[in-house]
Amino acid sequence: MAIRDSMKKGTAELVVLHLLRTGRKYGYQIAQEIAARSNGLFTLQEGSLYPTLYRLEKNGYVASKTEFSPNQQRIRKYYSITEAGKAYFLEIREEYRQISEGIEKILQNDVPNT
Repeated sequence: MAIRDSMKKGTAELVVLHLLRTGRKYGYQIAQEIAARSNGLFTLQEGSLYPTLYRLEKNGYVASKTEFSPNQQRIRKYYSITEAGKAYFLEIREEYRQISEGIEKILQNDVPNT
């Protein structure tokens, strides 16, 4: 079952920043890694990924550097997390944990229909 776009949007920044903590990556690489690590359950298409990266960069959480690919045929834009991005990641990871915990508690407490 695919994850709804509205649910993905709220977690896209968290997932992208998490992956960038391991080192710089270009957009397609980020998208592929997200899909692989989630066994295809969570994917970010270009229409969601790049606006997320641009927003993170605009806010100072990510820095980018444009370079030629190893074969010198294409230009790639590599993204890396900044110190501010690392702090922001910790903040939104805790928010995600709290939301997940709260939702799980709601779902575990079944209320009979009245």
